Amino acid sequence: MNLPEKVRTLFTTYKGIFQNALRTPAINVDKFATRVKSTSATNTYAWLGQSTVFRKWVGDRVAQVVAKMAYVIPNQTWEMTQPIPKEAVEDDEVGIYTPLVEDMGLSAANHPGQQVMAAYFNGDVNLCFDGKPFFAKDHPLSFNEDGTPAAGTATFSNLLTPADEEDYQPKWVVAALGRPIKPTIYQERKAAVLVSKTALDDETVFRTNQFEFGADKRDAVGYTLPQFAVMSRMPLTAENLQAAYTALETMVGDKGQALGIVPTDLICAPELRGEAEDLLVLDRTTGGMSNRWKGRLDLTVTQHFSPLIEGPEA
Repeated sequence: MNLPEKVRTLFTTYKGIFQNALRTPAINVDKFATRVKSTSATNTYAWLGQSTVFRKWVGDRVAQVVAKMAYVIPNQTWEMTQPIPKEAVEDDEVGIYTPLVEDMGLSAANHPGQQVMAAYFNGDVNLCFDGKPFFAKDHPLSFNEDGTPAAGTATFSNLLTPADEEDYQPKWVVAALGRPIKPTIYQERKAAVLVSKTALDDETVFRTNQFEFGADKRDAVGYTLPQFAVMSRMPLTAENLQAAYTALETMVGDKGQALGIVPTDLICAPELRGEAEDLLVLDRTTGGMSNRWKGRLDLTVTQHFSPLIEGPEA
């Protein structure tokens, strides 16, 4: 088999390995984020910040006022590239690079979930549609038709903190993930695909004596309604978990109606695994009492619950 044939066979093999690895992401993005297929450079989410309610039908229908929000999420471009020496292909030693290509596929599979978890972690900094950080103490509840907060509107908090910032503890989040709209948005413009620079007369190959295999993708992460998740900087105790749970399930919409939110998940970093499992896994508390929190929430402990991305523009 001559070198061009070897290269073609190699790319076919690597592409199959890469695509197979894409099927096994560590994080199920669709559990934590509303997936939106993007067809342009940006997506504008004009429906955020509003809800509709049933009213008794008396007389004509009444069109409920829709605020003109302008929450824009621009897609971002990502890439990874791996060189393989031309000699390795000539000498039939490409098998040693197979695990590396498989790992590239796993990295591509896991990247959306990493972005989503980072969005939760950075939600006390990244802005949502109302111009506030997604986790904030003063979200406006009602909006004018032009999208500005209504005069005299009440505010609500989805961020629980100690009085003194020096007492802040590691972040954890209680989220409602059982509805079609999740707290975050995963916006996919182009899924990851494997590409190559393998033509023998390619400038890169000529200049470096290496073939290059890489992947690129376009996507972004943003936020929906802050009523769907609560972040706490308090210690992860039964008392503080109850406070976050209650804050979430009593959230109301822009017209003051109860949203009927059911908290479903606790999300935290590995440093809080022990406290989280004590609350949600053990049959009994440290005092020997029956543990009423056991199985109440699904637990997600992720090392990706850490800063990774810049927030989308609001």
